[in-house]
Amino acid sequence: MQIPLATAEKILKRSNMRVSKAAVEEFAQLLEEITFDIASEAIAIAKSKNRKTVKMEDACRAKRKVL
Repeated sequence: MQIPLATAEKILKRSNMRVSKAAVEEFAQLLEEITFDIASEAIAIAKSKNRKTVKMEDACRAKRKVL
């Protein structure tokens, strides 16, 4: 999975500041890592409940646990 650099740049530019290419790349990598951690946790929660489907409550619980 790869977060598009344009998306990461758009998020960073909401601060109304200039943003370096290196900052955009690092931010995209950070978003990707956090997203992967939350998804992995949500999958583990669903599996612990003997489900094959990740539900919204799994994602919400995973977000609270990871962040």
